[in-house]
Amino acid sequence: MLPSFTATASASPRFSYGGWIPFWKKTPGIQDITEHLQSQSHLNEISPFSYEVRSNGALTDSLKITEGFWPNWLSAIHDLHITILPTIAWFDGSGIHRILSSTAKRRAQEDAIAALAVRMHFDGVDIDYENKKVETKKYFSLFIQGLSMRLHAKKKILSCTVEPRTPLPSLFREPHERVERANDYAILNTYCDEVRVMAYDQGNVDFKLSDEKGSTTPYMPVADPDWVKKVMQETMQTISRKKIMLGIPTYGYEFALDSTATTTIFTRLRSLTYTQAMDRARINSAVPQRNSAGELSFTYMATSSPADISAHRLVWFSDALAIADKIALAKQMNLRGIFLFKLDGEADPALWDVLK
Repeated sequence: MLPSFTATASASPRFSYGGWIPFWKKTPGIQDITEHLQSQSHLNEISPFSYEVRSNGALTDSLKITEGFWPNWLSAIHDLHITILPTIAWFDGSGIHRILSSTAKRRAQEDAIAALAVRMHFDGVDIDYENKKVETKKYFSLFIQGLSMRLHAKKKILSCTVEPRTPLPSLFREPHERVERANDYAILNTYCDEVRVMAYDQGNVDFKLSDEKGSTTPYMPVADPDWVKKVMQETMQTISRKKIMLGIPTYGYEFALDSTATTTIFTRLRSLTYTQAMDRARINSAVPQRNSAGELSFTYMATSSPADISAHRLVWFSDALAIADKIALAKQMNLRGIFLFKLDGEADPALWDVLK
């Protein structure tokens, strides 16, 4: 049974805090949120993650949001004046192009999403369409414009979630004047009420930071604040900082390391929650250390044979202090707020202290 709480929240602060609740961990995620809303932690927005889109453009409810604890819990969240913007996610680039490039199918999807927001009494929706093709750009822009018109007519909010943009001088070793993108940031700035930037899963995308910080020790960050700052500066060239929600990770990854005299190859094995990463450290008698990206990491051997190169492992993950660093950065840059991926009940328990 979910814990109960009383609707006594005060008005939202100027700086907004939010988080995604994944459908695969919805019960522990909601239990964790409910418990900490009683301790004066800030939470202004939530996005149950997620509705998904079928190949024919129809919406499907992966959350089962009309069943079980959801209706009563969402009603209580509304009483706390917390904004509810369920995410509609789609990761099939070919499918996105096929539906959005058809005027009739695109408008039908706009109508369906707006009708969902009204029928379910949501405050709006969050659109997270990833892996789009460059040729989809104009159709996605038309989709955002049409959906904005429909939602705003019903006094609903449109949130748009987008991939991060690393500045070209840090992305390519050879000079590049421009790169074709699938998102038109100017359109998003005009029609989206907020833009959530997924500033995580950095890995080795920023070769300058990788060269600088990975020359002597492994460097495979989830989100180094130095990279996040670059991403935000790039984003703010087009999108108003008052609309930007900085996406912050609560999780990490495990990698296999294959090192030679001149290079190290990182092979991602799995994602790990904070709880799973700490359990992995304890089982292998490893002590997580604060690394050059301000996150936590440790190495261990997957077998008892030091000669087995393939057995070398690196675990790199986010904790409350790493999250606090990025919240401070968002405040320093006068952004609208931050959005956590993900609130699944397995983030660092100290997280809630940095949201106060």
